[in-house]
Amino acid sequence: MSAIGGLQNGGTAAVDGSRRNTQANLDKAAQQFEAVFVNLMLKQARQSVPDGGLFRSEALKTFREMQDRELAGTLAKHSPLGIAEALKDFLARGQTTAATATNEGEAK
Repeated sequence: MSAIGGLQNGGTAAVDGSRRNTQANLDKAAQQFEAVFVNLMLKQARQSVPDGGLFRSEALKTFREMQDRELAGTLAKHSPLGIAEALKDFLARGQTTAATATNEGEAK
């Protein structure tokens, strides 16, 4: 039997409770998105500075990438840019609209 053959109708209906649309999941996803965005900004900023100097090495490059990733996570956690808040507001409106449409469909 193939992996796909084992799927039943409504495969997404059997999702456990931890994967449902909750405010905690929405907050976490928005914060992670902001961290990725800030990390990309830091990466681009580092690329704008010319390479060189006495301490240029692959080890230093790897260290800087890890440092930037941690810094991005910390910045996103404290939301200085407000990207996470804007994303949460946008997604919450979408969830409200989807819930309203579902409720109207069940009422008919």
